[in-house]
Amino acid sequence: MKRIGIDVGGTFTDVVLIDDGPGRIWFTKVATTPQDPARGALEGIRKIVSQAGADYAEIARIGHGTTIATNLIVEGKGARTALLTTKGFRDILEIRRVSRHDRADLYDLFFRNPAPLVPRRLRLEVDERIAFDGEVLQPLDPAQFQDLGAVLKEAGVEAVAICLLHAHVNPAHEQAVAAFLQKALPDVFVTSSSDVNPEMYEYERTSTTVINGMIGPKCKRYIATFEQEVGRLGIDGEVLFMQSNGGLAGAPLVMDRPVTLLESGPAGGVTAAVKLCRRIGVENAITGDMGGTTFDVSMIHAGRPQLRTSTVLQTVTVRTPTIDIESIGAGGGSIARIDEAGGVRIGPDSAGAVPGPVCYGRGGTDPTITDCNLILGYIDPDGFMDGELELDIAAARRAVDVHLARPLGVSIEEAARIVRSIGSSLMAQAIRLLTVERGFDPRDFAYIPFGGGGPVHAIEIADELDIDHVIVPNLPGLLSAFGMLIADQTYDLQQPVLANLDELTPARLQALMADLKRKADDALAAGGEGWSGAVARYSADCRYAGQAETLSVDIDPAADVTMDTIASGFAVEHQRHWNFTRKTAPVTLVNLRLQVTLPTVLNIPAQASGAGDEVKPFRHRAVVIGGERQEIACYRREALGAGTTIAGPGIIEERSSSLVFTKDWTASLDGEGNIHVKRNP
Repeated sequence: MKRIGIDVGGTFTDVVLIDDGPGRIWFTKVATTPQDPARGALEGIRKIVSQAGADYAEIARIGHGTTIATNLIVEGKGARTALLTTKGFRDILEIRRVSRHDRADLYDLFFRNPAPLVPRRLRLEVDERIAFDGEVLQPLDPAQFQDLGAVLKEAGVEAVAICLLHAHVNPAHEQAVAAFLQKALPDVFVTSSSDVNPEMYEYERTSTTVINGMIGPKCKRYIATFEQEVGRLGIDGEVLFMQSNGGLAGAPLVMDRPVTLLESGPAGGVTAAVKLCRRIGVENAITGDMGGTTFDVSMIHAGRPQLRTSTVLQTVTVRTPTIDIESIGAGGGSIARIDEAGGVRIGPDSAGAVPGPVCYGRGGTDPTITDCNLILGYIDPDGFMDGELELDIAAARRAVDVHLARPLGVSIEEAARIVRSIGSSLMAQAIRLLTVERGFDPRDFAYIPFGGGGPVHAIEIADELDIDHVIVPNLPGLLSAFGMLIADQTYDLQQPVLANLDELTPARLQALMADLKRKADDALAAGGEGWSGAVARYSADCRYAGQAETLSVDIDPAADVTMDTIASGFAVEHQRHWNFTRKTAPVTLVNLRLQVTLPTVLNIPAQASGAGDEVKPFRHRAVVIGGERQEIACYRREALGAGTTIAGPGIIEERSSSLVFTKDWTASLDGEGNIHVKRNP
């Protein structure tokens, strides 16, 4: 079976094709086309199919990760969206949470409250009221529907987000309004909170539904166009899209809920790393994805990725199951400049795909991390992408000289070293935020770097964090695209509860779990799937009574689930996360969740063979390490056999990246071809 994985990144679109019959794999990179992302993705499909000598009709599946949803919000290009809400709650988007305004820095004296997602003239009120327990206090009068429809049509909106009070408990009124609008305004994208985010917290539910509406029309068109163009190529296999939770889903689901695509790209790499850890027996790992624009960090604990149910995007809260990924503006294309205080600042702006780093020769003039790594020897100017893209080291040196070295009064190499050091420190700090601040010690984890620049900075980051095991997977520069190939199909469902555990009975809990199971039946049927081979994972969002935020506790449906077992699990999580527990405080179960996974069965081809005989470097290359230029032995990754061991210092080069390790480290290859770099005792 032949399958294709596509990851549309900020600079490159990565494409991987695997034939898991004979166990062969092909990969390529094409330039991302920001104005029309589908064009780059389709060009990548054409190129990889030609490279593999395959026929389009042989492609059985395409897994696609895309940044289109995130870009629409970040760039402020969302659809013209109206909000329908309960009378008296028109300003919920501006009131937000009085106690916290979703600010990145609570002490920023120059903070400006961002404009609301929907202007006030497009926030319309529906005269109805449902109580917190679902009781209808004021029935919905359908007579007002015609007036609402006329106003929306006159306003020329592209999307309508419906978020009525307490609709997560009783969605009847939302469903009635949505049904009318879908008939009255067939060309308008209509979305309701009871479908997108059926849980308490009025502002978060509203903001999530509005975001879903803002990205809905363009995401829907993109998905439909992509499927259509793929079909025109002659591919009739299934097309699945990567969700934020690390699982694939069919077009119908993501068209209705494109909010699930917001972390689509980074999730692919984490998913591939999770499966790698399971294959090689690593329980705990930190992943670091260094692409062209950002450095994305995630954590794998006890063999599973850490998930969260809420994230903040451009100061707006979005609630949807998401792999816990922290991102900073420290990608290869991040621009380095001198700030007002005379110091070096990196990012958050990036050279992106166009014009890209100066050394790409596409018109860039501002020095980037990639330019500095090239100057220092961490990137080979002649072998980058097997020579498909020639790197202009002279242009990179000129840019660093003008913008950094002269203002700082240092040499070009020293300016580049400063940029690299700051970049690595920023990445290490991002890892600390995800581990130490969550109650984890990074020294208890292996580090898995990927993305084109991930291995380039891996050892420096590991040194700063005292991590003694670095694992460089196969195809590190294309691991996110590879993740699109091997990811499972995943469906997330939730049921609001909001009751103290001492008020619930096991029978009531089982009834709620059965309700979720029925919802899962419908979701699987809509995707043309069944329960055959499916894995169900239940969890509970819990908090102490009076707390604002919840922590997730796993529920084993095969075990004798009691309220005490849930409370005990919550206490363990609370102690780890916050370092205290409140033994006498009631524990509230806020939401019950079900994640259904349909495993993908795939034969992963080994990328290394042989007995690991002694290998010799094919050349030596100058690299600046610790301020000192050294001639380092270079090895081609594809020439290394399983069991090969190389004592540092050394460079292992491959088409999508390169790894530089010092004399304090030793590298070896396992049976799959993954590079394990361990600190010398």
